[in-house]
Amino acid sequence: MRRTSARLLSVMAAGTLLIAACSSSKSTTGATATTTGDTAPASTTAATTGDTSAPTTDAGSGAPWAVSTADCTDPAAATKAITGTIKIGSVMPLTGGIAAAAFAPVKDGFNAYMDYANSKKLLGDVQVKTTIEDDQYSKDLTPGAVSKLIDGGTDIVAGIIGTPNNLAVRQTLNDACIPQLNALTGSPHWGEVKDFPWTTGILVPYDTESKVYAAQLKEMYPNGAKVALFYVDSEFGTAYADAFKSLAKDYNLDIVDEETIGAEDQTPPASQVTNIAAKKPDVIMAVPLGAGCVTFLSQLATAKAQNAGWTPATFITNTCASSLILGAAGAAADGLYTSSGTIDVGNPANANLPKVKEYLDYMNSIGKSAIATTAAAGWTTAEVTVAILQQAQKSKDGLTRASIINAARNFTYTPMLARDGVVLKMNGEKDPFLAESLQVLQYKAGPPGTFTDIGKLITSFEH
Repeated sequence: MRRTSARLLSVMAAGTLLIAACSSSKSTTGATATTTGDTAPASTTAATTGDTSAPTTDAGSGAPWAVSTADCTDPAAATKAITGTIKIGSVMPLTGGIAAAAFAPVKDGFNAYMDYANSKKLLGDVQVKTTIEDDQYSKDLTPGAVSKLIDGGTDIVAGIIGTPNNLAVRQTLNDACIPQLNALTGSPHWGEVKDFPWTTGILVPYDTESKVYAAQLKEMYPNGAKVALFYVDSEFGTAYADAFKSLAKDYNLDIVDEETIGAEDQTPPASQVTNIAAKKPDVIMAVPLGAGCVTFLSQLATAKAQNAGWTPATFITNTCASSLILGAAGAAADGLYTSSGTIDVGNPANANLPKVKEYLDYMNSIGKSAIATTAAAGWTTAEVTVAILQQAQKSKDGLTRASIINAARNFTYTPMLARDGVVLKMNGEKDPFLAESLQVLQYKAGPPGTFTDIGKLITSFEH
């Protein structure tokens, strides 16, 4: 998502989130969900599985990173104690066609965990109240939605979907010193700590994801390989392409073709794929967006059928790796490579893993089992948000906006649905990204579609 996209988290399935960007001019329709806390899993695994740590120290300073409130529009509000109820706002596409259909489960997963947190009193006497506004996936509507949240007394925002959407309100939230936590996109912009200290992301940065694929290709092709790049001609696509090209020579990867498509171009990339097929690369690194994920895979399937014996290994951004998108692609998606940092809760083989079982049982108890796979992104985003609040609550300053962002930037945590070995870590300006480890996966078309691990979890790009 930079335009984003994606990523649902599957969560952290990112990504796994992101479908095509919308540009609707309709007015927003607010949707409010107040957590009630009437149901909870039988056990408390979700509360205890995640690990939190004491604050880490910033680069060479010997002291934890700490935000300045001197430039806040209301410094007193930034340090005021939050008691009784903490109001958490978010903005997601709840109406507006395909984006709403893709992301509605994220909202449900987010609210489900907040209900769980209230029922288990994870914040003691402080109750969480969530309000999720609708921007129809249009960055032009996000500012109005956030203004409504601010006017309603929101203490923090978390889990806004879409890079342009988050960017559209980043300055406003930073000026007001309202924590903008866990943006559901992998934009490298969320590493700009000095200029925007109150904004954090939760997904693996897009450029890091691309480097993970390059590292995997080095393992798969020790003697080198010919690679073709296909990507959206936008900040989103070029982040992947530039990162891949920066490592290609060192990894003995010869880029033999580079094809692009406009971010707003809905035409199937027939000519681009034809050009790629003419070069017969060993590997295709593809960064389409939204509905373009399906049209790219369909065009590639046609090209392979027309070129007998050509079976390139196809790596595709995990912004495309949702059950919705790959299911729509059908057999054309079979065999592709992608990545994730979370357990595939939709794979029956994982259903009895304790952490997955608890999650699935809970979602079933609230009648949401049908959307549990996509909802996992919202659940994990909310879980990480609550863990940050817990750490802030235990600080010497107690629960305040300032202590919340300080906790977020001095943080180590393992979510319940994380793959073994994945640890979310943030350390001030030294390490501004929570997630930087990924497992490369290969997809087998379904139903149900499933993923197989390829190699080991790649952690080499962690700071």
